[in-house]
Amino acid sequence: MLSYSSMGIWPIPATGPASLPKTRSGYNVYRYAVWPNLYRVETGMFPELQLMAQAVEALALPHLDGLQIVYAPTVARLHHPPLEPEHPALVLRWGDAPPARVEQTLRNAYPEQHRLTLVRQAGTSSQKVWAIPLADLHRQTGLDASTVLYLPPLPREAGFTTFQETIAHLRAPEGCPWDRMQTHLTLRPYLLEETYEVLEALDAEDPDALAEELGDLLLQVVLHTQIAVEYGEFKMADVLGHINRKLWRRHPHVFGDVEVSSVDEVTANWEAIKKAEKARTNGGADTAASALDGVPKGLPALAQAMAISKKAARVGFEWPNIQGVLDKIVEEAAEIVQAGRPEEVESEIGDLLFAVVNLARWKNVDPESALRETNARFGRRFRRLEALAAARGRSLDGMTIEELDALWEQAKREEVRR
Repeated sequence: MLSYSSMGIWPIPATGPASLPKTRSGYNVYRYAVWPNLYRVETGMFPELQLMAQAVEALALPHLDGLQIVYAPTVARLHHPPLEPEHPALVLRWGDAPPARVEQTLRNAYPEQHRLTLVRQAGTSSQKVWAIPLADLHRQTGLDASTVLYLPPLPREAGFTTFQETIAHLRAPEGCPWDRMQTHLTLRPYLLEETYEVLEALDAEDPDALAEELGDLLLQVVLHTQIAVEYGEFKMADVLGHINRKLWRRHPHVFGDVEVSSVDEVTANWEAIKKAEKARTNGGADTAASALDGVPKGLPALAQAMAISKKAARVGFEWPNIQGVLDKIVEEAAEIVQAGRPEEVESEIGDLLFAVVNLARWKNVDPESALRETNARFGRRFRRLEALAAARGRSLDGMTIEELDALWEQAKREEVRR
């Protein structure tokens, strides 16, 4: 029968815990009594306990707060480590785990120069302790069942759990008055603003700016979730659960046994699964009124037009070739010229824009991104035109269209040369 005495645990003396035997790292009764006796328990429930205790001693870890334990084969099997990087971790059971595969998975969360420490045969005369950067893990040989890898934590600010704590603190009674007064509705404009700032960073092809702006966008997600937690609506586990289950359902060719041979088949499966999901949501009845259902009404007009045209094309409402799209653009341009009333002109210009969006779809071009790039390009060239005019002592409003056009062409040539 398992008891405290059989495990070697004795009452704390009146003099207090300080009188209990300690190791160099400050571990007392638990190192000398609990670990070895648990290891000898006949059930063999936790055979790694002694190995971990010896590794902790060999590594001289200052504390075990938040320490995570994971098996190397588990890490090797995954594509992202099942760890919170802001907390330390021990990786065990190296016998059957390829170090290169473990390294690849860890790189998805840790920088390649992150310092790791390995200990082999801890607590024996053959004990070996050595440190390496993560990038060198694939070069290690002889990692066996006696090997333990120690992953030091990343800085506290690098953790998603820490981020959730930050937001919860801001919303707490002792937090920030501005954050505490926010609601789902008051945050709505910030969600849109941050989304456009992400797009701007993408257009600029600036990775540092993109990392910062994605963080700002993530702030909106976590803040909305924290508000929902406080009102008993849902928790982060619900948010993550919904999107994980959705991705698993809609990728049966990855997470199931469905086989596909092309991207078109993937898209067709995706739409069929979405339709089935909608039917289940509506109590089992397929109440979809249109193939265009599911296009968000709040999308920017160009993005909405692209989504509509894609859905229409998927059910066969499509030109047989790109020439039909080009002919449609010419037709709509002519109708603008023929239109009389202002509302007719507006309608025909809308038709022309929609036709151009279809051309973008045929050419696999995102019209929103294309127009944003054109806006940026026009801005650069126009500012250069202004500078060229100023260098000549001229103001734009005093120049002829021919003079302006000449400066415009010069600005274009200079941009091409750069």
